[in-house]
Amino acid sequence: MTFEAFHAELDSIQARILTMAEHSLGMLTDGMTCLKTTDIVLGNDIMDRKNILSEMHEEIEERIMRVFTLYHPVADDLRRIVCYNVMNYSLYRIGRMGKDIAKNVLEDLNDGLNVSIQSLWVMSDMVVGMLEDIIRAFRISTVMDLDSLGRRDDKVDAMRTGIFRECLTYMMEDPRNIHRGIMCITVSRHLERCGDYACIMAEKIYFMVEGARVEIR
Repeated sequence: MTFEAFHAELDSIQARILTMAEHSLGMLTDGMTCLKTTDIVLGNDIMDRKNILSEMHEEIEERIMRVFTLYHPVADDLRRIVCYNVMNYSLYRIGRMGKDIAKNVLEDLNDGLNVSIQSLWVMSDMVVGMLEDIIRAFRISTVMDLDSLGRRDDKVDAMRTGIFRECLTYMMEDPRNIHRGIMCITVSRHLERCGDYACIMAEKIYFMVEGARVEIR
């Protein structure tokens, strides 16, 4: 593989990751919409999209291994590939969590929603905003304000704790709320983890662009 062909392949992989990012984020946002509306058709569609997500993840992984084996990249190129690998895995997990949310809804259609989950939508909007900023930064290969991202992640963590306490109160007041309360807690945990993946990706984008390792605390 020539130098020009190698960089053309890197650009192509980046474009594929961006396609996967839109697919993955769509699964997460649609999963939350499914939770709000109990839309069976949407839920089943999200479940079907899981296969496309897996195919993209495996394709990108194989292409990364191929260019690494053929070209033995160093310096900037090596950092770029490291970032691609982390983006690929993180986006795959985010899409899977969107699928898991939809799966929970489809399995609980006959269970009345007696737990207030308004704070989940606020949490979801914040996490989606973080991920959109990450995708934008990756698209143009620029660094984000990591301090600001860290503060947003702290808010997401605090919201998860608040949702846990709120749901626990509802469950203690009425045992009929236990099943749905647990589901809301599970969804909040998925959203918190998506926020964590956003931070992980931001760290690797920073490493790719600046050549320095950072940690969002």
